[in-house]
This record gives sequence, structure tokens and C-alpha cells, in this order.
Amino acid sequence: MSTWQRAWEGALGLLALLGVALVLITTRGDHLLDILSQTGQLGLIVMGFGLSLRTGTPNLAVGAVAAASAAFVAFTATAGVPLPLAMLLALVLAGLAGVAMSVFTMALSAPAWAVTLGAAVVCEALVVALLGDGTIPLETAALYPGPLGFAVFAVVSIAGGLLWTRQEVRKDLGAGWPGAVLGLAGSSMLAAAGGIALLLRLGAATPGSQGLYSTVFALAAVLLGGTSPYGERAGVAGTVLGVLILAVAQGLLAYLGAPVWVFMLVMGMVVLAGLGASRLLDALRTA
Repeated sequence: MSTWQRAWEGALGLLALLGVALVLITTRGDHLLDILSQTGQLGLIVMGFGLSLRTGTPNLAVGAVAAASAAFVAFTATAGVPLPLAMLLALVLAGLAGVAMSVFTMALSAPAWAVTLGAAVVCEALVVALLGDGTIPLETAALYPGPLGFAVFAVVSIAGGLLWTRQEVRKDLGAGWPGAVLGLAGSSMLAAAGGIALLLRLGAATPGSQGLYSTVFALAAVLLGGTSPYGERAGVAGTVLGVLILAVAQGLLAYLGAPVWVFMLVMGMVVLAGLGASRLLDALRTA
């Protein structure tokens, strides 16, 4: 990891600490715990998208896969399938879907973003087919780990970032068929885990489960964290810090009663700022 990448992550760390302090000062005491509980679930989806970018196979279906996985688990669990088995099946199906997308991408030399965008539409159709206009409730609130979920996400994300700093790992897994399978299958399984975590936290699967929102959130957080949109270059703790900064911003805006469109505007601006930061980091690294 370059010196400039470390400096960028240091700046993000200071911004994250400032945001956390602002939450503690301006809101009730347990609001930060609520933010961290949500961040763990979103972090899995973001981590999946970050993996797909590192391998050069951007997976625009991560949000839709998360929503479809939650709908599948809720539907099969209410049909009598044990909840642990339903969750395992969802993870396996997400992985197989990722493998299918990687085969399609590599065999046809198609751009991964186009393949996964088509897959996202298929997943959204699956959500509608399983849920229709209704909501499937599940008694799962006691199963969600709460802030511990954020801690797990942070440890796994940083460990993955450290692993990716090894040149031999990037060489073996960052391109060609291994990169496509790892990027698309791995990101799909992480997204499915995030969708299942969302189901456990909310205790219900609902139509319109914000698949597009989750994908845009992931894009904003990963770019803000310093991952290159062109693949390979990435930091160590940038993804965690990007997720935390956006989650704190969302939590503060919600606490202040700001309309939803304000945070959507913030996310769009963060995507553009992240692209600019990525180009700057690339220029500084080659200077």
C-alpha cells in the first residue's frame, strides 16, 4: 500500500472519529449502537462489492442479491424449512449465481458491470415473485448480533485488505478466470450474507427492499475508502472507514429528521468525490 493511500486512510479515520464524536454529543446515548448495528449488515454488502472491484469485475447486483436472499430465506422458512438450512441454501445459491455470472463474463468477454446489471433485474424479479405485494415476518430479532456484527465485518474486511496487499495474491487472484470467479461468486455470497443479516435485524422481508440503494451505498463507501474503480489497487481499512462515515452521516440525518433525498444526494456526491480521490491517488502513486 502506497504512502498516499495510508495518508488517505488516516484522513478518513479522523473524519470517522469526528463523526462518532458528533453522534455522541448530539444524540441519545444508544443511537451510536443503533448505527453500528445497521453498519454490520451494510458492511457485508460493501465488502462484497469491494472484492468485485479489486478483481476487476464490478458486481452491480450486490444489492439485488441481498434483497433476493432475504426474500428467499423468509419464503422458505415460512414454508417449513428450518431457518439455518434456508440461510445456507441462500448462500449456496448466491455463490452459484456468482459463478454463472463469471462464466458468462469470461466466456463472452462481456463487461462484468453489464452482466451483473442484468442479473440484478433477475434478482429483483425474484423478490417480486416470492413476496408479491406483501411482507413475510419472521421472529428473528434475537438472532441478530447487533454492534458485534460491525466488529466482525471490520475484522474480516481489514484482514482481507491486508491479504490483498501481498503481490502474489493480487497476481494469482486478481485477473482472468480466478479473479472473475472470486470477484463475482465471493461478492454475491457476501451480499447474500448481508441480506440475511438485514432480515434478521428487521424480522421481516418486504418488497422493494432497497436493492438499488444498497448497491449505491456500497459504491459510495468503497470509492470513498480508496479502492480503485479499475481494479487491484485498494487499501486496508478504507472500506471499514467508508462504511462507518456514510452510516454515521445517515444516522445523524435521520435523527435530525432530514428527508431521505438528502442522504441520497450525499451518497451521489460521495461517489463523485470518491472517483476524484481515486484518480488523485493513482496520479500520486505514479508521479
